[in-house]
Amino acid sequence: MRDFKALRCKMSIKCKVICLSFVAATILSCENRRGGQNNEPEEFSAELLDSTLCDTLTCDAENTDLTIDEGQSIDGSFDDFLFVYLHDKTLRRNRTANPIRLERTGYSDEMLEHFDPDFEFSFLSGDYFTTLYGNVGQMQVEGDEEAEDSVVSLQRINLNDGTIRNYTFCCREGRWYFEAIREATFQDDELCDFYGFYARFCTDSLFQSKSVADPLHVVVQDGSEEGIDGIIDADQWHTFCPEVPAGIISNIRKGQYYTGYKVVMRKSGFSNGMQELFTFTKGSEGWQLTRYEN
Repeated sequence: MRDFKALRCKMSIKCKVICLSFVAATILSCENRRGGQNNEPEEFSAELLDSTLCDTLTCDAENTDLTIDEGQSIDGSFDDFLFVYLHDKTLRRNRTANPIRLERTGYSDEMLEHFDPDFEFSFLSGDYFTTLYGNVGQMQVEGDEEAEDSVVSLQRINLNDGTIRNYTFCCREGRWYFEAIREATFQDDELCDFYGFYARFCTDSLFQSKSVADPLHVVVQDGSEEGIDGIIDADQWHTFCPEVPAGIISNIRKGQYYTGYKVVMRKSGFSNGMQELFTFTKGSEGWQLTRYEN
């Protein structure tokens, strides 16, 4: 599926960071060749990314020339900030509260002085992440900075043991900071019913087959301009079934609301433009996969 924000004239913060990293590495390589092999390269850190100059560095999508685009920054949106936060240790150190507050239902808050963000966020070190929406419309308006909440919860959802860790990020004076952790279980979440269903859907192939709508609506980009938009029989699902997110998944809560009868799971690639949508609908027979789109 084409990302709703992918048609911008400028590349995303991800591309900016990659381009900037490449240029920095090239410059350092040239300096090392001039000065001999004993020269130690300087660390390329978020202190550089967090400066005014590098916050406004952009990369033209057509010719990859580096240009200055005033007004752009790593805090322009939470998604932009999160990408850099996950990939740079210095930024994680600078933007993480110390001590961090741990909240648990039925217990007093605890202040953690020894906290390892590298370990905590290692569940996002794979090829993709997931976000859950109540409908497609919520996804389409995502990225509107004026509408974006000043508090965002990044969730680590463990489908194996039914636990959720909520990482709370707050925007203060135009900058995002990681400030608290809240431990919860599926029973504490409004998507409890869906999580119970999906935990089985992603691990039990027989149950998955029975939980696919018949017919199933599919929209597949096959390389042609039109692609494929139609329906298939439920028993055809496994002939092209993609990798279904399982184990530990993520959710970025930016004020989405859920009716209890529909969940749209977006699977997004970290290093590519991959987008997949799995739409689940609850009817009289329970939850079913009713639409797949890539």
